[in-house]
Amino acid sequence: MQETIAVELVEVAPFKALAVRTGMTPDKSGTRLAWSKLTEHVPLDDARLAAGPSAYVFIPQQQWDKEVDTLWVGLMVREFGNIPDGVEALEINGGLCVSARVHGDEAHMWRVYETMFSWLEQLLEYELDKRDGVLGMETVPLEPLNALTIPFTAIETFDFTMLYRVRKKSGE
Repeated sequence: MQETIAVELVEVAPFKALAVRTGMTPDKSGTRLAWSKLTEHVPLDDARLAAGPSAYVFIPQQQWDKEVDTLWVGLMVREFGNIPDGVEALEINGGLCVSARVHGDEAHMWRVYETMFSWLEQLLEYELDKRDGVLGMETVPLEPLNALTIPFTAIETFDFTMLYRVRKKSGE
């Protein structure tokens, strides 16, 4: 059976997030450690949290040209309030994004990345926005299973949505 990978352009509203910065680690534990630190300081019942049972992994988009080495794991908030040590306040600009959903094993996840980036290359009007400070994001559902609480190697089904900012090719 041929799998269908849907890639589309979607508009994302700007929002605020409290997040913990991490690096890429060979065992992929960086995001799990950052999640643990984040929820230690910003528990899931924190009054500042905005609606929606999702966490975010933010990726500086200029890193796609080389190697992704810096990430943030965050939660959407209505307001920053008191920001604990080790937690950063991020202003996500929103805007037009290329979006693709991952729901499958690790091989499927890599096929979705490949499909999304090749789809982007074929667009005549838009390109990935790789300017400094532009953060792409991946939404990670916290229910029914929060993948940020289990080791990467134990994940059987990856389930998240990619959202990467695009801009007009003319440089606008």
